[in-house]
Amino acid sequence: MRRKSSRSVSSSRSLLRRALVLPAAVVVVVPALATEAQASHQRTVNGSVSMRIMDYENFGPNTVCNRNFSLTPVTVTVGTSKRVAAWSKCGGEIRVEVHYKLTHEPNGVVRVTEGIVKFFEGDSENTGDLDGASAFGNMVLFPGLSLSRNVHVQNWNEGQPDDKADVRLTLRN
Repeated sequence: MRRKSSRSVSSSRSLLRRALVLPAAVVVVVPALATEAQASHQRTVNGSVSMRIMDYENFGPNTVCNRNFSLTPVTVTVGTSKRVAAWSKCGGEIRVEVHYKLTHEPNGVVRVTEGIVKFFEGDSENTGDLDGASAFGNMVLFPGLSLSRNVHVQNWNEGQPDDKADVRLTLRN
């Protein structure tokens, strides 16, 4: 093996010192602060719900209710979430609820998560007797576009498949 001379080691150190002391250019990147308008950027989500609810009766014909309604528009600010609930009643004994969470992401997308349809059946439409629930998959709402989810829920707790609801949730960003 060959040893480096002390002169070549010292000249290498001197070059290194010069390179560190005399840089050719300095680049500093400073992120721009968001304007007030950007910081409060909002998206409004609107939509509709269609429900076909059937209330099984031991006597006479089953009660069938078709409910179609528009949802109240919900405004969501970037980086925040809002929980939404909508419901309808049928036959004096059934209440169907739709629940979900809207989260506005920085790119204008609104994500729909924690979606669930709950089926209550009891002595009145205000019962707390939850007899069935169906979760629905996440939805990604791109600006200017709509998405729909179809969800079936029924009275699984009491084994009554004719107490049921078919729900269609449509949302637009």
